[in-house]
Amino acid sequence: MEFWIWLSGALGPGSPKINDIVACFETAAYFYAEKKNGFRGIDFLSDAEKRRLLAASLSDALRLKEKTLDKGYRILTPDQKEYPDRLRNIYAMPAVLYIDGSLEQLDESVAIAVVGARRCSDYGRQVADDLGFHLGRMGAVVITGMARGIDGAAHAAALRAGGRTIAVLGCGLDVLYPLEHGALRRETPKRGAVVSEFALGEKPEGFHFPIRNRLMSALSLGVVVVEGQRGSGSLITANYALEQGKDVFAVPGSVLSGLSKGPFQLLRAGAIPVSCAKDVLEEYRYRYAAKINWTAQREAGGPPEEPRGKKPGAVKTAVAVPVREKRALPEDIEENIREIYEILSEIPIHLDEIAARMQKNPAEVLTALSELEIMGFVSANTGKRFSIC
Repeated sequence: MEFWIWLSGALGPGSPKINDIVACFETAAYFYAEKKNGFRGIDFLSDAEKRRLLAASLSDALRLKEKTLDKGYRILTPDQKEYPDRLRNIYAMPAVLYIDGSLEQLDESVAIAVVGARRCSDYGRQVADDLGFHLGRMGAVVITGMARGIDGAAHAAALRAGGRTIAVLGCGLDVLYPLEHGALRRETPKRGAVVSEFALGEKPEGFHFPIRNRLMSALSLGVVVVEGQRGSGSLITANYALEQGKDVFAVPGSVLSGLSKGPFQLLRAGAIPVSCAKDVLEEYRYRYAAKINWTAQREAGGPPEEPRGKKPGAVKTAVAVPVREKRALPEDIEENIREIYEILSEIPIHLDEIAARMQKNPAEVLTALSELEIMGFVSANTGKRFSIC
């Protein structure tokens, strides 16, 4: 463990060289053995990085380890089984995670990051509160940077709903920032975790937050941006999510507000528009069916109850909507592609739902859909949804 702490201290949190070191040496201890040779012959390290590694002290790392554990915090490194798999293959994987609380079973959870402006509007705060509360109530893990504004509103609401939360800090675990979130900081480890790549005593420097943001997106399945200016930290988090293959959601706002420019930019680029927690969790209905509490969906924007005195099932017949005629496929098309095409209509349907109906691997279904798209029979819509042309 101390070797990883030494490595993180020398190269700094967020260093992309950690991936190279793990690929070549597997553990930090094996890499440390190269110190006696001055790290000669390791081409992916710059001369400056080699100097920092040579100057870094293992004794200092040992003292930091003991101090951290003495405070009751945990330390996770890539050679431990508990280290989240969601972090293992990202660019610049963390060498060390300092944790107050537990990340147990995070890889199997529907974890959603909610981010937005620190100086948010009343509208943004209300939306963040609603999202955080109902995501937490429906079984999602709510991840935030525990910053002022949108983050704090979503985080507090998730705790109020009895949900599990994770706060990712841009400072050491023993540094309270912002000061007004002392209650959030104390409550979060009881039902989740406070996580940081930064050692004890590290202050919340400006350059720490982009490093923190890529960790927030990596731990989640998707990122919801509520409000934010163009170029804001919220959009940085969304860009990291895209690079990592995660879903990006955006909450529409007033076109007259500068705080809506970030979400609007994301929506134009193909982000999934959402207005409530149910909109977000629909994306994971089939992959994580057992993890989502759909009985709470009415609170989260689900269908209204039947009117009193009305017999169950006595629903007014809907007016039929004309549907686009489905074109016939070529006779020589493969049977599995034909079966997938039969499920599709002009109403977009999510890839996971198609896979669930077909009882096939989503990757196999996506290959068939791509062939149909190339042939001009299928259109790919935002949010991994497909429909007939």
